[in-house]
Amino acid sequence: MTINLRYDNPADGSNQWSLRKQAVAALITELTPDIFGTQEGWEDQIKELQELLPAYRYYVTPPEWNRKRMFPCVWVRKEMEVKEHRTFWLSPTPSIPFSKAWNSAFPRSATYVIGQRNKSSFIFISTHLDNISAEARLHQAAVLCQQVEQINTASYPVILVGDFNTSPQSNVHKLLTSKSNLANIKGNFIDVWEYLKKTEESTFHSFTGQGMRGRIDWILVSPNVKIKQAIIIKQTFMGRYPSDHFPVMAELEI
Repeated sequence: MTINLRYDNPADGSNQWSLRKQAVAALITELTPDIFGTQEGWEDQIKELQELLPAYRYYVTPPEWNRKRMFPCVWVRKEMEVKEHRTFWLSPTPSIPFSKAWNSAFPRSATYVIGQRNKSSFIFISTHLDNISAEARLHQAAVLCQQVEQINTASYPVILVGDFNTSPQSNVHKLLTSKSNLANIKGNFIDVWEYLKKTEESTFHSFTGQGMRGRIDWILVSPNVKIKQAIIIKQTFMGRYPSDHFPVMAELEI
């Protein structure tokens, strides 16, 4: 699963975090994903959600918590083994915390874990690309491809989820799915939604329940992952939308 949590903005009124965090926890508890990625969470939100989800633990490695920085996290059921995890930055210097380039509005990052289930190892990555600069998003996608290549020396199955802030018609999607390249960098991912030939929908809805801006939240997988099904979760939980994005969930086999 992937879900953009929507940062803790008091201006959201009846949709502010303090009033919907229980709905986010109800979503996860009801659907019980084995592993999921979140985006846009601040430190307080992540730690409060952890208290509400005792069956899970989150992974992110910020050098320091920063109240105005939003961190992509990977959440794993506690019975699943995690062999490695790290957060890197989507810039020319991925190991330098909060680094950014290409007119990115904010420093952007990704968090990955190398997990193991039933003796099968895999890599799961949660990320969030820039919301302003198309140039930044394209270069950030290229950094993702480079980092995956460096991390995945054992050719594990890879699952990449997140808020990509752009549609499947974009150059970012083309780069990640081997339809184009940037400086000889090309992704090798399959978009589970496209693979299943599902009708295109929107995943951002601004708490209205009415989709807009296209499908900007994706689940992408390497070719050695079996894709079984995928859904966009549009219902409310405890009478509220958990976020201003609809979560996306897939059933995969490694």
